[in-house]
Amino acid sequence: MNRYLSFYLFSVVGFSLLFSRCSVDERVVLNQFEKVDVGGWHWNQGKKFSFTITDTTHYYDFSCGLRITGSYSYSNIWLMYKLEGPRLAQKNQFEVVLSDNTGKWLGSGQSNLISYDQPFAKGLTLKAGTYTLELAQNMRDERLKAVSDVGLKVIKAAKIY
Repeated sequence: MNRYLSFYLFSVVGFSLLFSRCSVDERVVLNQFEKVDVGGWHWNQGKKFSFTITDTTHYYDFSCGLRITGSYSYSNIWLMYKLEGPRLAQKNQFEVVLSDNTGKWLGSGQSNLISYDQPFAKGLTLKAGTYTLELAQNMRDERLKAVSDVGLKVIKAAKIY
């Protein structure tokens, strides 16, 4: 009986470790959110994210995470990004469409917090080293209200052949 109990416990622990290891997406280099000040997101208060690239045999995709409240005033948000790293300085803007023509939020979640995941740069070739990406709002309002969090996800994409 004792032998069966030991085998059972060993099996349960072994499978748990195996499945928990399988659930980790090893392609994700960075998945991080930064809180926005309750008073609003000022246009000159960009959110900075740092990450390190060690594998230069793959392309990399970038995605912006955004969390807003239901009291956000616009149907979209324009964001600027600045990516700096080894022999790289890139700056561009992109739009995240937040609602349809009827005003229905397109993100996931409830009216108190709506989440978005917007790809904005795909297939970048990066050299080994440390990178910094800054995201800033680029709307008409100097201080944009009802934005809760801004995030960045960096994903190791297809292999370079």
